[in-house]
Amino acid sequence: MARPVGQGIQTKKLISNKAKVLFEQKGYAATSMEDIRSFSQISKGSIYYHFKSKEELFLYTVEQASNEWRRKWEEQANNVSTAKEKLYLLGRYYASDMQSPLSKTVSEYIGSENLDNVMIENISQLIQPEYNVFLQIIEEGMRTKEFKTSKTAEDLAYILYSMLTGMSITQFLGYEEEKFYKLYDTAINLLLYGIIER
Repeated sequence: MARPVGQGIQTKKLISNKAKVLFEQKGYAATSMEDIRSFSQISKGSIYYHFKSKEELFLYTVEQASNEWRRKWEEQANNVSTAKEKLYLLGRYYASDMQSPLSKTVSEYIGSENLDNVMIENISQLIQPEYNVFLQIIEEGMRTKEFKTSKTAEDLAYILYSMLTGMSITQFLGYEEEKFYKLYDTAINLLLYGIIER
């Protein structure tokens, strides 16, 4: 018997929400589909009806979190007017997001799996919306002449995205939270003004 469409979507989201809690608490590798079944109180058949594997469930859960990240970012970005202000805001927003347990689990997932071409494509699709935020800010700044550079917007967006994403490892170096946020401001300063004082 076919399931009502709305009910199916709600069940899928419920499974994902419950799985997110476990992924955040235990990490990707230590969370099993049986853990998710037990915690969600949803039958194994229903879970596998919506998700063929733990990996598919995890990627869907990260995608939902990424959509929420984008929605909240757009709300915050509407409160500032210049591309420069948006860059600093994005740095702080990113610093906050990198502290989330799910973000840490994504790093574990990437590092613990034998990545094949399909997985790399899946991960690329997940990070594309975030990268697009970086690109849009850089393009806006170039369009309004706030940013004057001979570099392409794409190159600068990749550099900025890589820099802010890579900085997430500083949390493992013992940086205090307050200092951690200042590092992101410094990263934006370096991008805008360079490392050589004039």
